[in-house]
Amino acid sequence: MKRNHFIHSLAALLLSAAACAPAFGEAARWPTKPVRLIVAYPPGGATDTQARVVGQKLSERWGQPVIVENRPGGNTVIATDAVAKAPPDGHTLLLTAMPFALNPFLLDKLPYDSARDLAPVTVLTTIPNVLVAHPDLGAKNVSALVRKAKAAPGSISFASTGLATSTHLSGELFASMAGIELVHVPYKGSAPAHQDLLAGRVPIMFDNGVLQHIKAGKVVALGVTSAKRVPWLPDVPTIAEQGLPGYEAVAWYGIFATGGTPQDTVDRIAADITWAVRSPELAPKLEAIGASAGGGTPDQFRRYLADETQRWGKLIKERGIKVE
Repeated sequence: MKRNHFIHSLAALLLSAAACAPAFGEAARWPTKPVRLIVAYPPGGATDTQARVVGQKLSERWGQPVIVENRPGGNTVIATDAVAKAPPDGHTLLLTAMPFALNPFLLDKLPYDSARDLAPVTVLTTIPNVLVAHPDLGAKNVSALVRKAKAAPGSISFASTGLATSTHLSGELFASMAGIELVHVPYKGSAPAHQDLLAGRVPIMFDNGVLQHIKAGKVVALGVTSAKRVPWLPDVPTIAEQGLPGYEAVAWYGIFATGGTPQDTVDRIAADITWAVRSPELAPKLEAIGASAGGGTPDQFRRYLADETQRWGKLIKERGIKVE
């Protein structure tokens, strides 16, 4: 009796293990074909540059090509929807940024469920913005800018690369915390915004693509939006240091898989991306565009995403920000 019971139990255990084997073996077999990395922004910008630099490194590790596909538009909705509706096998990934967490507050309806249809993988990089001013404004630090803004409410405008971008929200947070009134001027991308900034038509901007203009003396760096100073501008203090303690506004770029992708595959992708962005070969390339390496586990990214969603969602409601 005992022997028969043992045999039946062992058989049941083996059958159960066999049924689970495909799930546990997914990460070992993945990838079995080229990996599509869908980027929510157009070619040529900082996001696209990161995708191609990291994609090349991952291609070498995975033994499969990483094909970068740019699908801009819809405040990142177009690219996100494409990945949300892809097969949940880890062969289609999304590279997007802050709007992913903000769109539920900005748009009346989304064609996907952010929590159900997308699986957070890891933070790719973070990039702080720099508050810069045209020299004609006559402000050399944050305190001087705040004094000017308070003396003439609504007289100072700031450029952004678009509604609800990090360049926009950095300015809204700054105005809220400083108790000043700034006029937001949104542009369709960085090129036209920089053109008007350099011409002095818009006096200030929060941006992460102005390093060359700072070095050339075309704009004055007043402060960085991160919690700590950055190595590529060591002499520029943070905004928090200059009378706004707690101020922090950092652009982040993250990788997502399709919802329902096996967790061991998601974990494998996160580990490989962490290895890539923190490698000695990639660090200088990322630093050249002002980026700091991200990485970490899917759970860490999920918690970070929740914090960002809550923080910026509150500001969006308070400031009445909407995307048409």
